[in-house]
Amino acid sequence: MAVPDLIIDPSLRYWVLLPISLVMILFGILRQYIQILLNPTPKLQPLSKIRESEHIKKAQLLKTNYINLPKRDFESRQSYLSEKLSNGEYLAEEIKTDDDQPKNPLTDPGTSDAMMNMAKNSMGNFLSQTIMMGWTNFFFAGFVLMKLPFPLTLRFKQMLQSGVATTDLDVRWVSSISWYFIVTLGLNSIYNVFLGDGSKMPNQMQQQTMAPPMMPGGPTPDKIMNQEANDLKIIPYQYILDDVDSRVLKIYGSK
Repeated sequence: MAVPDLIIDPSLRYWVLLPISLVMILFGILRQYIQILLNPTPKLQPLSKIRESEHIKKAQLLKTNYINLPKRDFESRQSYLSEKLSNGEYLAEEIKTDDDQPKNPLTDPGTSDAMMNMAKNSMGNFLSQTIMMGWTNFFFAGFVLMKLPFPLTLRFKQMLQSGVATTDLDVRWVSSISWYFIVTLGLNSIYNVFLGDGSKMPNQMQQQTMAPPMMPGGPTPDKIMNQEANDLKIIPYQYILDDVDSRVLKIYGSK
């Protein structure tokens, strides 16, 4: 027996659909500005530490993209980085002997502050999501808001019709609780429109200004530099445009 289609009250668009969407957008913007105000000013790293990490990144990028460089340019970069990384000219700290004990990141004030900030951000996100979920569930539970214009399989029924205990309803109908989750997952583009790069500013600033802590027993910067220098010396050079004419003729010559 065919189930008759539902007729949705147009007022649900103004009293349920738009309020949920608008409140979530405004709440997300407010939460972002609160996080910016509560986040402490990131501690700037010394120039020597930044220079150390950037030269390691240069070596890693050269190993990955050397095929795009002509031989003369590759050899100049290879010679420069191999020499500088081998002699430790750009090390931020003196090379430690075997008797020196490595720094414990759990007792380092910088690492503990970063872990505390991550915990506070996670707790703030959890509380805000809990508040918004409770608000939506309290005022708008049980509403069916819209019907999607494309067919879906039955596996989407539980995701799209949360809070509506109906087994014979078409899977394309979307409940108010499901609309909340859909809007939550799709608001990043809206935040980028209103906030620009502001929604990413705290995380980017922390990543740029905080160096990753060295775990006990892990490789030290001097060992990483020596390894990168050795890798650069043994790279079998190959230019991506070598014999490109013969390769193109081989592909298209027979056509």
